[in-house]
Amino acid sequence: MKSGPLFLHVAKGSNDNTAVVILPPFAEEMNKVRHLLSDTMRKLAAAGLSCFMLDNYGTGDSEGDLDTATTTIWREDLLQLLSKLRDEGFEQVSFIAVRFGTLQLFDLLNQHELPLTTKQLVLWQPMFDVTKFWQQFARIKVAEAMASGVKLNQKELEQQLNDGHSLEIGGYPISPDWYHSLLQMQFNLPVVLPQFSLSWFETSQLDNIAIPVQKMLQQLEQQQKVNFVQLNAEPYWQTVELASADALITLTVQQLTAGAA
Repeated sequence: MKSGPLFLHVAKGSNDNTAVVILPPFAEEMNKVRHLLSDTMRKLAAAGLSCFMLDNYGTGDSEGDLDTATTTIWREDLLQLLSKLRDEGFEQVSFIAVRFGTLQLFDLLNQHELPLTTKQLVLWQPMFDVTKFWQQFARIKVAEAMASGVKLNQKELEQQLNDGHSLEIGGYPISPDWYHSLLQMQFNLPVVLPQFSLSWFETSQLDNIAIPVQKMLQQLEQQQKVNFVQLNAEPYWQTVELASADALITLTVQQLTAGAA
């Protein structure tokens, strides 16, 4: 892959027709979710499905540093992974996209015709708006500054990036190139979306579905049928201690193996 050697997590199953590709969350959320994704990959492989997940360039065990990465590089690497799977004989692909991974997935679907037939999309706690993702991530830096008695706001952070200066947010180096590539991601709903089976698995401790989730669900349902399930559990992507998500993993395995033939 053009960005250099990347670390690919693989769990091999007996089905040589359909692959599952996981698009993970970003930064600290990945640290919170990595064990859940590993467990999911093992269980899917035991059920027959081969699973693959890249550590994005500059993250995890892949080569490179985050301050030299862009979301464009990540998208091209994913496309090359799919081409590699096609060359190995796979014909279909299903995706599990977690948090930021949903933005990556939709950007990929908007930008490219994929080399494999896409079968199922399973979204865990999806993010649909790049701007909101950036706002949430930038708040980490703002909160750090406030804790040390420094006044800082999101616009000031963005000005620093626009002026060509890198930032450190939550221990992660954010470059102007990465920031600008993020804003250029195609985050509108892909026109090809109705071609796929779509499941959205939301985790919440609320009794009802949150209003922003309801609005987005309604928007999706204008295009296609959505298998939406809300699970009552702790927010595994942001808990202080690593959390379990047994019901979520079981539901995911059931969904993907039910349509694996």
